[in-house]
Amino acid sequence: MAIGHVTQAGNISLPKAWREELGIELDSEVLIEKVEDKIVIEALRTTTLTEMFKGIDQEIQKKKVTFSLKEAVRDDLYE
Repeated sequence: MAIGHVTQAGNISLPKAWREELGIELDSEVLIEKVEDKIVIEALRTTTLTEMFKGIDQEIQKKKVTFSLKEAVRDDLYE
């Protein structure tokens, strides 16, 4: 447990060690939920399309599947 600080604007500071542990960086977003008489703050994990498709791309490389950019666009592989 830690003591935070609430500013006049309603901003709440989180301990640096917690931010680092949870991957909360400057300007990142968090989920905030009121549960009965408590406030729960969760790191909002955002996944890029590159991260989402990393496994698929690795499988394509492993199986040596090839296709041209024209085929990928035609078949909406990357849309």
